[in-house]
Amino acid sequence: MFQMNLIKKLKTSYSIRLSSDNRFLCHNMGRKTIVYDFTSWEKIIELDKPNNPSNLRFSKNNEYLLIKNTVGTICVYDTVDFSLVRTFQSNKSFKLIEGDVNFTQDNSILDVLHTSYGRQIALIDIHTKEHKILTDFEDSYPSTGCPTMIFYNQFIQSENSHLFTLSYVDETDYRVHKIVKVKEPINKDSSEVLSNSEIWYWDSVIFDSTYQVFILVQDYEIILMDSDFKKVLKKKHIVTNDYLDDEIGYLRYFHLSNDSKFIVVTYSSKLFILRYDDLTTILVENIPYACFAEFSNDNRHLLVGTWNNGYVLENNLK
Repeated sequence: MFQMNLIKKLKTSYSIRLSSDNRFLCHNMGRKTIVYDFTSWEKIIELDKPNNPSNLRFSKNNEYLLIKNTVGTICVYDTVDFSLVRTFQSNKSFKLIEGDVNFTQDNSILDVLHTSYGRQIALIDIHTKEHKILTDFEDSYPSTGCPTMIFYNQFIQSENSHLFTLSYVDETDYRVHKIVKVKEPINKDSSEVLSNSEIWYWDSVIFDSTYQVFILVQDYEIILMDSDFKKVLKKKHIVTNDYLDDEIGYLRYFHLSNDSKFIVVTYSSKLFILRYDDLTTILVENIPYACFAEFSNDNRHLLVGTWNNGYVLENNLK
């Protein structure tokens, strides 16, 4: 795969996470999450809760592992012995929903909750279970029939901020996207909303701290924008004419290596690796039922997840 050395082949892997200290690697299957010792590949534990896991996150200090499932239930484990610290489920005041999630610097959980006022960004204390609603976005559902949606995209370490996409249907019946940044330390005034009149829709977005640009994927095109989200710097097609007749599928995930050299774009049937400098596609791999691909924090590994298998590869890109 990608002419890279295969270090480990796993079973079904909807996502794969490696702790920042390279001590633990975990991947989620249909009904459980498996944790390995990354140096020895000894299986440390199989975690059955929550059922149907979908998203995984280690805390910034690797003290906790968070697992979120397809209905939004969250389980937080201590990485000392992987004992269950806390379980979060929907209640009368809010509903947990499926989607990516992350820890803050002080090990609180930053997530999107469905409240009586629609979907809002919220902060959840893992010890007390108390939550604070951080935003007051207007829900477009009453007037359009389509709810306002919010997606977690990325933690921007250089800015100590979290990146979300806010999506709603406007008065012209078009779905519009905006960027929301939530800066730590988090309070009611932490949120900043960015919009652009030319680029109003995308499938996913991340921010590159090295070159201070936003990177967007829209269908089979990649777009670079300045740090103010006002100016389009570059556009390029990911899928060239050589692959237009191939089965490519829909976007599942995309990721920038931490050295800002390579971008991996995961479609449901094919993976593309682009050189960041000129956005040239340098490697393409046919991978049926692909759902995840990400470079490790130290850029030494490429983690690829599919409905059938997971792959830990030695990154040899230069």
